[in-house]
Amino acid sequence: MNESIRIEIQKFEDLQKKYSDLGAQDSDSEALFHMLIARAVSKDPANVGEAIDWDLYDDEGRQAANDEMTKQGWKVYVAVQTYVTATDIEELMRYCWRADPEEFAP
Repeated sequence: MNESIRIEIQKFEDLQKKYSDLGAQDSDSEALFHMLIARAVSKDPANVGEAIDWDLYDDEGRQAANDEMTKQGWKVYVAVQTYVTATDIEELMRYCWRADPEEFAP
């Protein structure tokens, strides 16, 4: 996978670990992240920077965690749209196992 994409995904995964106590590694948050990557691969237009609700637990620190994950999620989206190749798409589809393969189609 392209190194820029890999780095941005790793940064998002680090945030998921950091905010795991708020549910950042739960299936709903993970599925949203996979869908965001699929949208980037498919070149589906998006309002980059728009708030994303990561379905975190309603707890202290939720909004700050949500904001930080949103910012990094959009960095992943931009990196994928900028650098993705056919080989990357195959690897991203395996990585995004929660997303329907049809979501990756242009």
